[in-house]
Amino acid sequence: MDCAVAETLHSMNETRKAFRLIVVKYRRQAELFDDAPKYHVIVSNRVESTADTLIWYRQRGETSENGIKELKIGFGMERMPCGQFAANAAFFRIGVIAHNLFVLFKQAALDTAWQRHKVATVRWRLFHLPGKVVRHAGAWVLKVAGDTVDLFHSIRTRSFAQAMASPP
Repeated sequence: MDCAVAETLHSMNETRKAFRLIVVKYRRQAELFDDAPKYHVIVSNRVESTADTLIWYRQRGETSENGIKELKIGFGMERMPCGQFAANAAFFRIGVIAHNLFVLFKQAALDTAWQRHKVATVRWRLFHLPGKVVRHAGAWVLKVAGDTVDLFHSIRTRSFAQAMASPP
């Protein structure tokens, strides 16, 4: 492990409910001649082992922070549109619905290789495809690579199957 760990139980004044305090001591070099240890305290009510609690705690931030970043950057929610609370709340709700629909789309319609991609990558790989519009036999035809046609056929088939499986 990259740190030293100590654990104790603690309760606040005038309460009978105790919680765990896990103190983590890191050896980091902040400056050239400063090798003083750094401390981090985790307050938890989890019942598993200290090591499992630390693993859960360290992974917890990755999921939520990356999700917030994806919501802000991927769906244009870096700034709220105005100074009115109700309008900003509606804007944010629409963004969250769009994010949830995107996650559903990835899980239901795309292969497992697509699951790790962010919205910008999926958008780029699906909609910024090279193609050529040509006139053939009196009709306009879009020519794209064969694997692109297979990809969109797969997405359409999975989407249809998901729609038929879901109750109205």
